[in-house]
Amino acid sequence: MSLMSLLEDAQVKENVQWRVKKYSAGTVIVEENSPGCELFVICTGQVHIVTRVQITADYSEETEIAKLVEGEFFGEIGLFSEELRTASVVAETDCEVAMVDGSALLDFMDSHPEKGYRIMRHLFEALVERMRINNIRANTIMGFYKREAS
Repeated sequence: MSLMSLLEDAQVKENVQWRVKKYSAGTVIVEENSPGCELFVICTGQVHIVTRVQITADYSEETEIAKLVEGEFFGEIGLFSEELRTASVVAETDCEVAMVDGSALLDFMDSHPEKGYRIMRHLFEALVERMRINNIRANTIMGFYKREAS
């Protein structure tokens, strides 16, 4: 079951506001270091997640850290943290993205634990997979770094 199908549940729709917005290719959907607690679900199209990496004191580069496609989500860190956004999200193709009211979603999950569990489990499973991929990337980078250092 996809996150979008969970959000389309009648009880969720009654309690959690969300709307679909269209973005043209190249449009910034979320800006790194901006506030926000919304969760975004890609309905159609593809986005890429980018962040600025500080190379030296006066030089940084934008680096792509992920590509996401229809059915995937982003903005989940904002659900559970009041910190600023950790990356920018840019539409790679024309796309439609559902923007979900994060506070209302959390309230719904608290007051409807069975459905909240299914939503949380879906989020958690995707985050575990992202962590696994990032661990592989980090190990690869550390391997290059250690070979260069020796």
